[in-house]
Amino acid sequence: MSLRVRIRWLLVISAACCVALATVALYWVNLSLVDTLTERNAERELEKVEATFLDQLSILRVRAQDWSHQPDNPPTNQGGLGYLDLMMELRGSSVIWNNGADEVSSPVFASLAERFDEQGCMPIWGVAKVEGRPLLFSTAVEVGCQAYLLGVWLDSDWMSYLSDRVGHALYVREVPASLKPQRGLTVDDSDQLLGRFPVPDFFGGNPLEVVVELPRDGYKSLNLSVLVIGLIMAVLAGLTVWVINCRIQPMLFGRLNLVHNAVRSIARGGALDQRVPVLGNDEIGALAEDFNAMVDSINHAQTQLADARRQAEEASQTKSQFLANISHEIRTPMTAILGYTELLRDGSLSHADQSRYLSIIQHNGDALLALINDVLDLSRIEAGQLHNEQRLFSVTELLDEVVDSLKLRASEKQIDLELSYVSEMPATVSGDAFRLRQILVNLVGNAVKFTEEGLVRVRAGWSDAEQQLQVSVEDTGIGISESELQKIFQPFSQADASHSRRYTGTGLGLSIARQLARSQGGDITVFSELNKGSRFALKLPLSLACEVDASVIIRAPAGIGRECHGTERASPAGGRQYREPDLCPQGAGKGRYAGGGSGGWPGGLPALWPGQL
Repeated sequence: MSLRVRIRWLLVISAACCVALATVALYWVNLSLVDTLTERNAERELEKVEATFLDQLSILRVRAQDWSHQPDNPPTNQGGLGYLDLMMELRGSSVIWNNGADEVSSPVFASLAERFDEQGCMPIWGVAKVEGRPLLFSTAVEVGCQAYLLGVWLDSDWMSYLSDRVGHALYVREVPASLKPQRGLTVDDSDQLLGRFPVPDFFGGNPLEVVVELPRDGYKSLNLSVLVIGLIMAVLAGLTVWVINCRIQPMLFGRLNLVHNAVRSIARGGALDQRVPVLGNDEIGALAEDFNAMVDSINHAQTQLADARRQAEEASQTKSQFLANISHEIRTPMTAILGYTELLRDGSLSHADQSRYLSIIQHNGDALLALINDVLDLSRIEAGQLHNEQRLFSVTELLDEVVDSLKLRASEKQIDLELSYVSEMPATVSGDAFRLRQILVNLVGNAVKFTEEGLVRVRAGWSDAEQQLQVSVEDTGIGISESELQKIFQPFSQADASHSRRYTGTGLGLSIARQLARSQGGDITVFSELNKGSRFALKLPLSLACEVDASVIIRAPAGIGRECHGTERASPAGGRQYREPDLCPQGAGKGRYAGGGSGGWPGGLPALWPGQL
C-alpha cells in the first residue's frame, strides 16, 4: 500500500472516529439535558395536578359553606372542578344524606360524623377510603353542631376530567411498600416516568398517593436529533477529508515526487546537476535543501576524485617521462665515459688525444655526478632530511662567481649575460652559501638554456626592512604559457615535453630550487609571457654580519654605516681571508658593496624596481 493510500485511509478513519466520538458525546450531553428538561416538565405537570386537587378541595369547602348559608338550596353537580358525588348533613354524630346515598352504604360516614362530634364540631376535610374507594371530602359548619359535607370519588369521572385537563393519565393507589410516602418522580419496571404525591388517609390508615403517568417524548426527539446531527457531521467530515486530500496532493506528495524523481534519476546514473526546488520552510523544504547539499557534496567529491585521478595519471606520466629523460641523461655521459675509456685502453693514442679524452670523461663524469646529486637532493627534501648549514659569505662574490661560471655558455649561444645591483649590498651575510649557489646556478642556467637570442639579466638587491636578499633573473627566451605556469615547479616537469628533448634536462631543477628556498624561509615566484621571456624572482632571508678583509678594510661610502673588525677566517665563497664577525644588529653599521645600475628591458616585460624584486 502506497503512502498516498495510507494517508487517505488514515484521514477517513480519523474523520469517522471523530464523528463517532462527537456523536456519542453529543448524545450523552443531550441525554443529560433531556433528563433535566424532562424532570422539570414532570415537576410542572405534577404541580399542576396538585394545584387541581387543592382547587377541588377549595371548591368543595366553598360550596359546602354556600349550602350551609342556604340549607333549602343544596348545590348541584356542575362538572369539572365543580363536580360532586356526595352531599350529606352531619348533625352531631348522625348522618343525613342528601345525595349519593344510593351509591354507597358504609359505616365510614358514621365514623366521620363521630369524628366531627369528637373534634368539637370543627370543620373536617381530607381523603377517606370508603369500601376501598378513595373519597375527597370537605365540610362547612353551621350554627350549633351541624355541618354540610360534600365529596368526590377519586376514581370517578372527575379523575377522567382531570386527566384530560392535564393531558396525562391519573389514578390513586395505596403507596407501595417498596416506596416511601413522599412527593417525587420515579420510573416503574416498564420504564414509564411517574409523578406521585401522597394523600394522607383521614383515619390514619395506609397512605394513598396520586400517580401521574408522564411522557418521555424528549428521548425520541433526542435520538432523532442526534442521528441528524451525526449525519451532518459525517457529511462535513467527508468534505473536510476530501479538501485535505486535495490539498495534500500538491503540498506533500507533489513535492515528495520531485525529490523521488531526482533521487531515482541519480540512482540510475543521471547527472549530478539536478536540483530539487525548495518550495517552503517546512520539513520537506529542509529535505530538499539537504538533498541539494548532498548532491553538491557528492559532485564536489567526484570532482576531487576526478582531479586526483587526473593528477595521479599526470604524475605517473611525468614519472614515466622522467625515467625516460633520466635514462637518456645517464646513458649519454655513461656512453661517452665507456667509449672514451675503451679508446684510452689502446696505447697507440697520442698524448694530446689522451688528454682530450680524459677531459671528455671528466666532463661527462661531472654531469653524471650533478644528475645524481639532483636526484639525491630531491629525495632528501621529500624525506625532510635536508639541513641548512649556516656560514659567512659575501653575496656579491657569490653572484659574481655564478654569473662568471655561466658566461662561457652564454657566449657560445651569442647572448648577453649581465649582472647588476639595484641597491647597496651588505659586505657579509650568514646563511647556507652552498644552497644559495645551487639555487642561483639553476635559475641563471635555465635562463641561459632557454634563451636563443637577446640577453639574460640578473638583478640583485637587499631589503633592510625585511632583512632579505632579492634576486631577479630575467630572460628573453621562449617563455612559459599560463597553463604551464601552474606546474612549472612540480618535480619531473618542464614547460613542454618537447623542451626536455630539445634542451635536455630532467625537470628537477626548479622544484629543488623552490623547495631549497622555502626551507630557508624564502620563496621563488615567476612571471612569464609565451615567446617573450620569463622573470624568476628569489627572496631569501639572510642574517647580516660585520666582516673585514684580512688585508683590506672596506670603507663605507660617506654617510653609510661604519667600519667593522673581527677575527680572521677564510670566506667560503672565495679564497680571500675575512675576519670572524659578530652578527650585526638591525640598524648597526655595516660594510656595503655599492652595486650599479639598471636600465630598460627588451621584449615587453615590465622593468624591476627595488621594491618589486
